[in-house]
Amino acid sequence: MTEKTPSIDQRELQRLVLEYQYLRQVLNTISQQLEVLNTTRLDLLKTKMTLDGISVADKNAEALVPIGAGVHLHVILHNVERVLLDIGHRYFMEYDIKKAREYIDKRLKEVDETLKKLQEESANINKRLAEIAPILQKYLRSSGR
Repeated sequence: MTEKTPSIDQRELQRLVLEYQYLRQVLNTISQQLEVLNTTRLDLLKTKMTLDGISVADKNAEALVPIGAGVHLHVILHNVERVLLDIGHRYFMEYDIKKAREYIDKRLKEVDETLKKLQEESANINKRLAEIAPILQKYLRSSGR
């Protein structure tokens, strides 16, 4: 016994095709956002580790400080009690290590919450795509397209 393709009118088929295409675009955008957020998260974790290392370092100790893209500086730490934090739009605030760490922890929490929301949204979109795809495939097979 062969499985019959459910009857779908042309308008409904077009709606499903458009929905599928739209959801694929949204999923692509979410994927890009997840990539940026994961990079930001890694940067924040690296910053947190550097703050931890600096906070236990002796004054005038030598250190390797990462400055990005795998590049590090040899430095002598003169003031290990305070750091400058970029708070956006090229504005910097001076914080003690403890406050800087709290700021980084807060940012990490925000990034993690956003990552979780985007991952949930991505899962929901994938679920809907998985519902639509078999319908479109059945129609295409039955119509010989």
